[in-house]
Amino acid sequence: MFAGMFAGMSTDMIWYFLALSAAASFFIGNAMNTMMGEQGFGVLGNMIVLLAGFIIGLNIVDELPLGHVPRVMIIPAAACFAFVALFVLAVLKRLVRPT
Repeated sequence: MFAGMFAGMSTDMIWYFLALSAAASFFIGNAMNTMMGEQGFGVLGNMIVLLAGFIIGLNIVDELPLGHVPRVMIIPAAACFAFVALFVLAVLKRLVRPT
């Protein structure tokens, strides 16, 4: 699953990357909780959705043929996928939730 994404990285660098991603998703999840309020999933819920969306986005970008996404745009593309995942889940929550 992560073989291509972390190819050439040492185990320590992989753990640093995952820890930095988790910390960043916490702070961004906190900011999104402030902005979304009741429509969001709370700080930890937003964090989990953003982190899972980021990892899924990295895997999707990694599966694309070489050259479709420039190397400079891999992380921003995965981050955009994370925000799209949060948006879609918030819209689904709003549609399912009774008014």
